[in-house]
Amino acid sequence: MKDERQIENLIARYLNGDCSEEEKTEILEWTNSNKNNEKEYLQIKDLWDTIKIKESKSHEKLIFFYKTQFEKSKRARIILINRFAAIAAVFIFALVSYVFFPKVSVIKPQQLSVYSVPMGSHSKLVLFDGTEVNLNSGSSLTYSNEYNSGTRRVTLTGEGFFKVKSDKKHPFIVKTVDFEVEATGTQFNICAYENDSFSKATLAEGKIALRTFKSNQTFKIIPGERFKLNRSENTYNQSIVDVESELAWKNGEFIFKSIPFPELVKRLERWYDVKLFWSGKRLESYSYTGRFKNQETIWQVLDALKLTSPISYQKTTFREFKIIYKSNN
Repeated sequence: MKDERQIENLIARYLNGDCSEEEKTEILEWTNSNKNNEKEYLQIKDLWDTIKIKESKSHEKLIFFYKTQFEKSKRARIILINRFAAIAAVFIFALVSYVFFPKVSVIKPQQLSVYSVPMGSHSKLVLFDGTEVNLNSGSSLTYSNEYNSGTRRVTLTGEGFFKVKSDKKHPFIVKTVDFEVEATGTQFNICAYENDSFSKATLAEGKIALRTFKSNQTFKIIPGERFKLNRSENTYNQSIVDVESELAWKNGEFIFKSIPFPELVKRLERWYDVKLFWSGKRLESYSYTGRFKNQETIWQVLDALKLTSPISYQKTTFREFKIIYKSNN
């Protein structure tokens, strides 16, 4: 990648929201390449969350701050072959094979490529056919080496926004644990985290067909409509929603309207890569409405929640917080 000073500069601009999409991908690759890089990034991010970012956005001052907080030993950085390198290798091999040996028919074993995004981040990738995919924090997209040969099928865990390249002859299919969505050229969002009590799909434009696995039913979704499945009860509903709120995450915003407290906690944990501990039936009855941007720290968000609900909080360990219910009595 880059030398140590360039890495620090890139991390500073990434946390400051000044990176391009290419630089964001570079940071994710560096973070995932080995555990030491991941630990260093999380330490810096934890310090970032404890300071008032708006006091200074000078890159030089931020880098100086990091250097004074960490007396990092000089060490050689070994770039390991990771999942991103594997994806690139598969792409290059497929491209060379197509260009130079288009008429050779070879039966190849199926190979799977996985693109993962860690907690506290989101990323964008472009598939071989030009389809664009934004992935939210803690999400992954899996596809095979057969994707570009007429079979446009992917598997999603977590949340993703899809801008599908139009191809009526070859439908684009997204499979989740609960359902699969079929489209030919449209824009839609799917949220299907494994530890949520629900999964949902929201259509921004065009049209999609959604088929559930348990009931084997197919539903037509119209623009502005959301299909939401309750996993425990195996029930569903279709309703017109505020699409801006559903898709805000991909633009670095967090908009929620009358969201239950337990769901709010899960979203904050993914967004900020923290653990929030809480208990009490009273908190389960609360719902929240608000809007935050990626510039707000977890401290600022929790402070804002304190103003609108009977809670306080305290930091317990590294990147962990305890939310405390305050009785009015």
